[in-house]
Amino acid sequence: MIIPDRIYGDISVEDTVIIDLIDSKPFQRLKHISQDGASHLLQPFRNVTRYEHCIGAWYLSKKYNRPIEEQIASLLHDLPHTAFSHVIDFVVGDIKHAYHDNFLKQVILNSEIPELLKKHNISLEKILAKENFYLLDNNLPDISVDRWDYFMRDGFNGDFLPKQVIDLFLSSIYEKNERFYFTDVRIASMFSILFMNCSRLLWMDPASHGSAFLLANAIKIALNKKYITQEDFFDTDDRLMQKLVEANDDEVNSLLDRLKPTTQFVYASKEEAEFYGSNKPRFVNPWVMNEGELVHLSELISGLQQYFDDFTKRHKNLGVKQISS
Repeated sequence: MIIPDRIYGDISVEDTVIIDLIDSKPFQRLKHISQDGASHLLQPFRNVTRYEHCIGAWYLSKKYNRPIEEQIASLLHDLPHTAFSHVIDFVVGDIKHAYHDNFLKQVILNSEIPELLKKHNISLEKILAKENFYLLDNNLPDISVDRWDYFMRDGFNGDFLPKQVIDLFLSSIYEKNERFYFTDVRIASMFSILFMNCSRLLWMDPASHGSAFLLANAIKIALNKKYITQEDFFDTDDRLMQKLVEANDDEVNSLLDRLKPTTQFVYASKEEAEFYGSNKPRFVNPWVMNEGELVHLSELISGLQQYFDDFTKRHKNLGVKQISS
Protein backbone atom coordinates (compact mmCIF):
# COMPACT_ATOMS: atom_id res chain seq x y z
CA MET A 1 0.00 0.00 0.00
CA ILE A 2 1.30 3.45 -0.96
CA ILE A 3 -0.16 6.47 0.83
CA PRO A 4 0.69 9.93 -0.54
CA ASP A 5 1.50 12.31 2.30
CA ARG A 6 1.92 16.06 2.08
CA ILE A 7 5.00 16.18 4.34
CA TYR A 8 6.57 12.70 4.15
CA GLY A 9 5.95 12.03 0.45
CA ASP A 10 4.79 8.57 -0.65
CA ILE A 11 4.61 6.32 2.40
CA SER A 12 5.02 2.61 1.73
CA VAL A 13 2.97 0.45 4.11
CA GLU A 14 4.15 -3.16 4.06
CA ASP A 15 2.98 -4.66 7.36
CA THR A 16 -0.28 -6.47 6.66
CA VAL A 17 -1.69 -5.71 10.12
CA ILE A 18 -1.17 -1.98 9.53
CA ILE A 19 -2.83 -2.25 6.11
CA ASP A 20 -5.80 -4.11 7.62
CA LEU A 21 -6.20 -1.52 10.37
CA ILE A 22 -6.01 1.40 7.94
CA ASP A 23 -8.75 -0.26 5.86
CA SER A 24 -10.99 -0.78 8.91
CA LYS A 25 -14.23 1.17 9.24
CA PRO A 26 -13.32 3.19 12.37
CA PHE A 27 -10.01 4.25 10.86
CA GLN A 28 -11.57 5.24 7.54
CA ARG A 29 -14.00 7.44 9.51
CA LEU A 30 -11.02 9.64 10.45
CA LYS A 31 -10.89 10.87 6.85
CA HIS A 32 -14.02 12.84 7.73
CA ILE A 33 -12.83 14.34 11.03
CA SER A 34 -11.11 17.72 10.77
CA GLN A 35 -8.03 18.10 12.92
CA ASP A 36 -8.50 21.85 13.36
CA GLY A 37 -11.96 21.63 14.95
CA ALA A 38 -14.07 24.35 13.33
CA SER A 39 -11.31 26.68 12.13
CA HIS A 40 -11.57 25.47 8.52
CA LEU A 41 -15.10 26.88 8.37
CA LEU A 42 -13.52 30.34 8.70
CA GLN A 43 -10.18 29.49 7.08
CA PRO A 44 -10.69 26.80 4.40
CA PHE A 45 -6.95 26.20 3.92
CA ARG A 46 -6.91 24.41 7.28
CA ASN A 47 -7.92 21.04 5.84
CA VAL A 48 -5.84 18.49 7.79
CA THR A 49 -7.75 15.35 8.83
CA ARG A 50 -7.28 13.01 11.77
CA TYR A 51 -6.70 10.25 9.20
CA GLU A 52 -3.54 11.77 7.76
CA HIS A 53 -2.30 12.78 11.20
CA CYS A 54 -2.65 9.21 12.49
CA ILE A 55 -0.83 7.90 9.43
CA GLY A 56 1.90 10.40 10.21
CA ALA A 57 2.17 9.39 13.86
CA TRP A 58 2.51 5.75 12.78
CA TYR A 59 5.11 6.71 10.19
CA LEU A 60 7.30 8.36 12.84
CA SER A 61 6.89 5.35 15.12
CA LYS A 62 7.92 3.08 12.24
CA LYS A 63 10.83 5.37 11.33
CA TYR A 64 12.32 4.84 14.79
CA ASN A 65 11.74 1.08 14.70
CA ARG A 66 9.33 1.00 17.60
CA PRO A 67 7.73 -2.37 18.52
CA ILE A 68 4.74 -3.31 16.36
CA GLU A 69 2.37 -2.86 19.32
CA GLU A 70 3.59 0.71 19.75
CA GLN A 71 3.26 1.35 16.03
CA ILE A 72 -0.35 0.15 16.14
CA ALA A 73 -1.12 2.23 19.22
CA SER A 74 0.34 5.26 17.41
CA LEU A 75 -1.80 4.55 14.37
CA LEU A 76 -4.99 4.16 16.41
CA HIS A 77 -4.42 6.80 19.09
CA ASP A 78 -7.01 9.25 17.68
CA LEU A 79 -9.57 6.62 16.72
CA PRO A 80 -12.21 7.92 19.20
CA HIS A 81 -11.78 11.57 18.23
CA THR A 82 -15.16 13.25 18.11
CA ALA A 83 -16.62 15.11 15.15
CA PHE A 84 -14.90 18.48 14.83
CA SER A 85 -12.18 17.18 17.16
CA HIS A 86 -11.63 19.43 20.19
CA VAL A 87 -14.80 21.46 19.66
CA ILE A 88 -16.56 18.83 21.76
CA ASP A 89 -14.21 19.64 24.65
CA PHE A 90 -15.80 23.10 24.66
CA VAL A 91 -19.24 21.46 24.64
CA VAL A 92 -18.59 19.22 27.65
CA GLY A 93 -16.27 21.62 29.48
CA ASP A 94 -13.13 19.47 29.37
CA ILE A 95 -10.37 21.99 30.10
CA LYS A 96 -7.69 19.34 29.46
CA HIS A 97 -8.99 18.94 25.88
CA ALA A 98 -8.94 15.15 26.24
CA TYR A 99 -12.60 14.12 26.25
CA HIS A 100 -12.14 11.68 23.37
CA ASP A 101 -9.43 9.73 25.20
CA ASN A 102 -12.09 8.24 27.48
CA PHE A 103 -13.58 6.30 24.57
CA LEU A 104 -10.61 4.55 22.93
CA LYS A 105 -11.37 1.15 24.43
CA GLN A 106 -15.09 1.42 23.68
CA VAL A 107 -14.57 2.40 20.04
CA ILE A 108 -12.07 -0.39 19.44
CA LEU A 109 -14.10 -3.09 21.18
CA ASN A 110 -17.22 -2.17 19.19
CA SER A 111 -15.42 -2.63 15.88
CA GLU A 112 -13.70 -5.27 13.78
CA ILE A 113 -10.31 -4.29 15.18
CA PRO A 114 -10.12 -6.94 17.97
CA GLU A 115 -10.59 -9.69 15.37
CA LEU A 116 -8.00 -8.10 13.08
CA LEU A 117 -5.48 -8.00 15.90
CA LYS A 118 -6.28 -11.59 16.86
CA LYS A 119 -5.71 -12.69 13.27
CA HIS A 120 -2.23 -11.19 13.41
CA ASN A 121 -1.48 -12.46 16.94
CA ILE A 122 -1.30 -8.96 18.39
CA SER A 123 -2.32 -8.39 22.00
CA LEU A 124 -5.31 -6.05 22.28
CA GLU A 125 -4.48 -5.38 25.93
CA LYS A 126 -1.04 -4.06 24.99
CA ILE A 127 -2.51 -1.78 22.34
CA LEU A 128 -5.04 -0.32 24.77
CA ALA A 129 -2.35 0.40 27.38
CA LYS A 130 -0.95 3.29 25.34
CA GLU A 131 0.44 4.89 28.50
CA ASN A 132 3.16 2.23 28.28
CA PHE A 133 4.37 3.71 25.00
CA TYR A 134 6.23 6.81 26.13
CA LEU A 135 7.13 8.07 22.66
CA LEU A 136 3.41 8.17 21.88
CA ASP A 137 1.80 9.17 25.15
CA ASN A 138 4.28 11.35 27.02
CA ASN A 139 3.37 14.76 28.42
CA LEU A 140 4.44 18.23 27.44
CA PRO A 141 7.12 19.52 27.25
CA ASP A 142 8.62 16.35 25.68
CA ILE A 143 8.38 15.43 22.01
CA SER A 144 6.07 12.54 21.10
CA VAL A 145 5.22 11.09 17.69
CA ASP A 146 1.74 12.59 18.10
CA ARG A 147 2.99 16.07 19.03
CA TRP A 148 5.78 16.04 16.47
CA ASP A 149 3.52 15.08 13.57
CA TYR A 150 0.70 17.54 14.23
CA PHE A 151 3.26 20.34 14.67
CA MET A 152 4.87 19.66 11.30
CA ARG A 153 1.59 18.88 9.55
CA ASP A 154 -0.33 21.92 10.74
CA GLY A 155 2.72 24.14 10.36
CA PHE A 156 3.34 23.05 6.77
CA ASN A 157 -0.31 23.26 5.79
CA GLY A 158 -0.55 26.77 7.26
CA ASP A 159 2.53 27.97 5.32
CA PHE A 160 4.32 28.34 8.64
CA LEU A 161 6.93 25.58 8.29
CA PRO A 162 8.73 25.18 4.94
CA LYS A 163 9.56 21.68 3.78
CA GLN A 164 13.29 22.32 4.22
CA VAL A 165 12.79 22.93 7.94
CA ILE A 166 10.64 19.82 8.30
CA ASP A 167 13.32 17.75 6.56
CA LEU A 168 15.93 19.26 8.87
CA PHE A 169 13.97 18.15 11.93
CA LEU A 170 13.42 14.67 10.48
CA SER A 171 17.17 14.24 10.05
CA SER A 172 18.19 15.88 13.34
CA ILE A 173 16.12 14.10 15.97
CA TYR A 174 17.41 10.87 17.51
CA GLU A 175 16.02 8.43 20.04
CA LYS A 176 17.59 6.96 23.15
CA ASN A 177 15.96 5.35 26.18
CA GLU A 178 12.52 6.37 24.87
CA ARG A 179 13.49 10.02 24.56
CA PHE A 180 13.61 12.01 21.36
CA TYR A 181 16.64 14.29 21.44
CA PHE A 182 18.81 16.67 19.42
CA THR A 183 22.58 16.84 19.21
CA ASP A 184 22.56 20.42 17.90
CA VAL A 185 21.40 23.08 20.36
CA ARG A 186 20.64 25.50 17.52
CA ILE A 187 18.24 23.09 15.80
CA ALA A 188 16.66 22.16 19.13
CA SER A 189 16.10 25.86 19.81
CA MET A 190 14.56 26.32 16.37
CA PHE A 191 12.17 23.44 17.02
CA SER A 192 11.16 24.80 20.41
CA ILE A 193 10.58 28.40 19.30
CA LEU A 194 8.72 27.40 16.12
CA PHE A 195 6.53 24.99 18.08
CA MET A 196 5.57 27.72 20.53
CA ASN A 197 4.87 30.18 17.72
CA CYS A 198 2.76 27.57 15.94
CA SER A 199 0.77 27.21 19.15
CA ARG A 200 0.31 30.95 19.34
CA LEU A 201 -0.43 31.65 15.65
CA LEU A 202 -2.38 28.54 14.64
CA TRP A 203 -3.78 26.55 17.55
CA MET A 204 -4.68 29.55 19.71
CA ASP A 205 -5.39 32.16 17.05
CA PRO A 206 -8.67 34.13 17.25
CA ALA A 207 -10.27 32.13 14.42
CA SER A 208 -9.65 28.85 16.24
CA HIS A 209 -11.04 30.14 19.51
CA GLY A 210 -14.02 31.99 18.04
CA SER A 211 -15.09 29.23 15.65
CA ALA A 212 -14.83 26.60 18.40
CA PHE A 213 -17.13 28.58 20.69
CA LEU A 214 -19.65 29.30 17.91
CA LEU A 215 -19.95 25.66 16.93
CA ALA A 216 -19.80 24.38 20.52
CA ASN A 217 -22.67 26.67 21.52
CA ALA A 218 -24.71 25.51 18.54
CA ILE A 219 -24.08 21.89 19.53
CA LYS A 220 -25.00 22.58 23.17
CA ILE A 221 -28.34 24.07 22.12
CA ALA A 222 -29.05 21.17 19.78
CA LEU A 223 -28.14 18.71 22.53
CA ASN A 224 -30.38 20.40 25.10
CA LYS A 225 -33.29 20.52 22.64
CA LYS A 226 -32.67 16.85 21.74
CA TYR A 227 -31.99 17.46 18.05
CA ILE A 228 -28.85 15.40 18.59
CA THR A 229 -27.46 13.01 21.19
CA GLN A 230 -23.96 12.42 22.51
CA GLU A 231 -23.72 9.44 20.18
CA ASP A 232 -23.65 11.92 17.30
CA PHE A 233 -20.32 13.18 18.65
CA PHE A 234 -18.79 9.99 17.26
CA ASP A 235 -20.16 10.39 13.76
CA THR A 236 -18.42 12.46 11.06
CA ASP A 237 -18.15 16.23 10.79
CA ASP A 238 -20.52 16.35 7.84
CA ARG A 239 -23.22 14.21 9.42
CA LEU A 240 -23.18 16.11 12.70
CA MET A 241 -23.37 19.41 10.82
CA GLN A 242 -26.22 18.05 8.70
CA LYS A 243 -28.24 17.29 11.83
CA LEU A 244 -27.62 20.78 13.17
CA VAL A 245 -28.80 22.32 9.90
CA GLU A 246 -31.82 20.04 9.60
CA ALA A 247 -32.96 21.05 13.08
CA ASN A 248 -33.78 24.43 11.51
CA ASP A 249 -33.69 26.06 14.92
CA ASP A 250 -33.36 29.86 15.07
CA GLU A 251 -30.80 29.80 17.89
CA VAL A 252 -28.70 27.15 16.19
CA ASN A 253 -28.97 28.82 12.80
CA SER A 254 -27.86 32.20 14.13
CA LEU A 255 -24.60 30.62 15.30
CA LEU A 256 -24.04 28.45 12.23
CA ASP A 257 -24.61 31.42 9.92
CA ARG A 258 -21.52 33.05 11.39
CA LEU A 259 -19.29 30.08 10.59
CA LYS A 260 -18.12 31.31 7.19
CA PRO A 261 -14.86 32.66 5.70
CA THR A 262 -15.96 36.29 5.92
CA THR A 263 -16.21 36.08 9.71
CA GLN A 264 -13.20 37.51 11.49
CA PHE A 265 -12.29 37.40 15.18
CA VAL A 266 -9.68 39.34 17.14
CA TYR A 267 -8.36 38.91 20.66
CA ALA A 268 -10.25 40.83 23.32
CA SER A 269 -10.01 41.42 27.05
CA LYS A 270 -12.29 39.44 29.34
CA GLU A 271 -14.54 42.50 29.70
CA GLU A 272 -14.87 43.05 25.94
CA ALA A 273 -14.82 39.44 24.74
CA GLU A 274 -17.83 37.69 23.30
CA PHE A 275 -16.20 34.35 24.01
CA TYR A 276 -13.75 33.88 26.87
CA GLY A 277 -12.37 30.67 28.29
CA SER A 278 -9.45 28.37 28.98
CA ASN A 279 -7.11 27.27 26.27
CA LYS A 280 -4.12 24.97 25.99
CA PRO A 281 -0.84 26.82 25.56
CA ARG A 282 1.75 24.32 24.34
CA PHE A 283 5.52 24.45 24.31
CA VAL A 284 8.24 21.87 23.85
CA ASN A 285 11.44 21.80 25.89
CA PRO A 286 13.46 19.27 23.86
CA TRP A 287 16.07 16.91 25.18
CA VAL A 288 19.61 17.68 23.97
CA MET A 289 22.67 15.44 24.15
CA ASN A 290 25.24 17.46 26.09
CA GLU A 291 28.59 15.95 27.10
CA GLY A 292 27.15 12.45 26.94
CA GLU A 293 24.00 13.20 28.96
CA LEU A 294 20.45 14.13 27.97
CA VAL A 295 19.38 17.48 29.38
CA HIS A 296 16.46 19.74 28.60
CA LEU A 297 17.15 22.67 26.30
CA SER A 298 16.19 25.11 29.05
CA GLU A 299 19.20 23.94 31.05
CA LEU A 300 21.45 25.16 28.23
CA ILE A 301 19.67 28.37 27.25
CA SER A 302 19.49 31.04 29.92
CA GLY A 303 16.02 32.51 30.43
CA LEU A 304 14.23 29.93 28.30
CA GLN A 305 12.27 28.41 31.19
CA GLN A 306 11.05 31.86 32.20
CA TYR A 307 9.96 32.40 28.61
CA PHE A 308 7.97 29.16 28.77
CA ASP A 309 6.39 30.18 32.07
CA ASP A 310 5.41 33.62 30.77
CA PHE A 311 3.94 32.12 27.61
CA THR A 312 1.82 29.66 29.61
CA LYS A 313 0.56 32.32 32.01
CA ARG A 314 -0.22 34.82 29.25
CA HIS A 315 -2.24 32.39 27.11
CA LYS A 316 -3.92 30.16 29.69
CA ASN A 317 -7.20 31.99 29.04
CA LEU A 318 -8.23 33.70 25.82
CA GLY A 319 -10.98 36.09 24.85
CA VAL A 320 -12.14 36.95 21.31
CA LYS A 321 -14.74 39.12 19.65
CA GLN A 322 -16.03 39.27 16.10
CA ILE A 323 -15.09 42.32 14.02
CA SER A 324 -16.70 41.53 10.64
CA SER A 325 -18.94 39.10 8.81
